[in-house]
Amino acid sequence: MHDVVISGVRLPSGERTDLGIRDGVFVEARSLTRPTVIEAEGLVLLPGLVDLHTHLREPSPHAAETIATGTAAAARGGYTAVFAMPNTDPVTDTAAAVRDLRRRAAGAAAEVVPVGAITVGQGGTELADLADLHAEGVMWFSDDGHCVMDAAVMRRALLTVSPFGGTVAQHSQDHTIAGPAAWRPDGLEIPPLDPTT
Repeated sequence: MHDVVISGVRLPSGERTDLGIRDGVFVEARSLTRPTVIEAEGLVLLPGLVDLHTHLREPSPHAAETIATGTAAAARGGYTAVFAMPNTDPVTDTAAAVRDLRRRAAGAAAEVVPVGAITVGQGGTELADLADLHAEGVMWFSDDGHCVMDAAVMRRALLTVSPFGGTVAQHSQDHTIAGPAAWRPDGLEIPPLDPTT
């Protein structure tokens, strides 16, 4: 049994307190005998943070962030869970890919929450099997840096996740209504809005 007291820590309310921990469970600090004391004067106690958008890049044949390095950095910064974007190689667009990600993340420094791709290969045209991904526990879906620019595909995605309360996260980068597509038909660029008018 290992007892710890975090002494003098400040709660988000501003109240100072001593926090007791026995075998990873919070207990009354005064109930502990001969605990290890960690002085926390001037520090704030917060719940574990959750990063809703991480790029762990694993699996991938390219050298980049990995589950081990990404979750170690997250844990060091106070994050206890990270949402892993599906822009991996292969893309997290199948139940098998979700199972592989969970296998790879076993023992990671923070919980890895798989985000499923909205479309197959993040290609924006063919809806991934969102119900199958959900059967593996996926609740968040995104094509990450690839905007789904087909309104019919996006509508089907929203209708598919609605019954189970899923969330679709979309980059607002639809090239059909922004950039060169927003120019006037005669080829002249539309002037910027004048905020004074």
